[in-house]
Amino acid sequence: MNLTMREKPANAAGKLALLLPLLLALGACGGKTAPAAQAPETVSGLSVETVEVQTIPNRIAAPGTVESFQTAQLAAQVMGTVDRVTVHQGDRIRRGQLLVVLDDRQLAAQRAAAQAGLAQAVAAREEAARAAAAAQAQASVAEKTYKRYVYLREQKSVSPQEFDEVEAKQQAAQAMLAAARARQQQAAAGYEQAAEQLRAASAVVSYTRILAPFDGVVQQRFVDPGAMASPGMPLLSVEGTAAYRLVVTVDAENAAGIRIGAAAPVGLDALRGRTLTGRVAEIEPGANPASHTLQVKIDLPRDPALRSGLFGRAWFMQGTRQAIVVPRSAILDRGQLRGIYVVDAANVIHFRLVTLGAQAAGDQGRIVLSGLGPGERVVTDPGARDLDGKKLEAGR
Repeated sequence: MNLTMREKPANAAGKLALLLPLLLALGACGGKTAPAAQAPETVSGLSVETVEVQTIPNRIAAPGTVESFQTAQLAAQVMGTVDRVTVHQGDRIRRGQLLVVLDDRQLAAQRAAAQAGLAQAVAAREEAARAAAAAQAQASVAEKTYKRYVYLREQKSVSPQEFDEVEAKQQAAQAMLAAARARQQQAAAGYEQAAEQLRAASAVVSYTRILAPFDGVVQQRFVDPGAMASPGMPLLSVEGTAAYRLVVTVDAENAAGIRIGAAAPVGLDALRGRTLTGRVAEIEPGANPASHTLQVKIDLPRDPALRSGLFGRAWFMQGTRQAIVVPRSAILDRGQLRGIYVVDAANVIHFRLVTLGAQAAGDQGRIVLSGLGPGERVVTDPGARDLDGKKLEAGR
């Protein structure tokens, strides 16, 4: 009995000794060792700049729309059926080019009648002129004869009856001359009236041919052949392409420093970052009482990319301000977001989203409103490379 009780602990200890190596082996097979941290990839050849707060010109941005110097809505001046439309929307046009033709048959008939009336008036005027010339000749002879008989009467060389007859003829000749001159005046007035009627008829006929008022482009076409046009009805909308201006809206409180003739940088979305230099041409004298804004018109330089309707901004100088400015080359687009690569104290590069303001004066770069502080380092030439998480080579 005592022997049995002493053997059990020995057997248990032996079994435990046998299991312990097995358990250790299983633990070694099932456990995982933490991987060693990998060093970030090193990059070189980058330009890095430390940004600081700068004193820069304070520019006020004013949004606006490009307008043509010349715009016209061509309308019908007479009633008629549209016979032809020679242009379409977007077509280039030249001054004097035929654009729209209305049916002119009825008006042409009226002009032909006016031409016939003028021909009759010309004949009547010529006939009256001949009659007046003949009456003038008779009156001249009668006047000379009368003057001779006046002298003879003074010399007592003519009888009273003979003198009376000569005097009566002289008076009759004068009356005939006056009547002939009156008919001549009437004929001249008739001629002028007929000529005016022909001019009016010809002008009305000319209204059936709508010509381009200047070089430009067709903005809108409102009619097609077969449509009935009436006076005042718009047919085409055209605009000149020789010169454009940007019409911007400015807060009244910022308009005090704007002067006519001053240069104003202008940026248009369609020009993809290119800046034009315009000049202030007009300043609205009074502000809108509801919005407290006024319009400023800026003449733009000639540029083939300009056209009406483009959206843009003009900038006006208003003193100075403190701001952080980064080069345009440092800015990266990520969809609708903007960011830059920032180098930390360990020379590791991180992509950071920032909020940008207006372009700095003199095309120095873009103003950073938030997301970047003074003394931080930024990569100014990242290009298209993915630098996030990579380490800048020491010494850069």
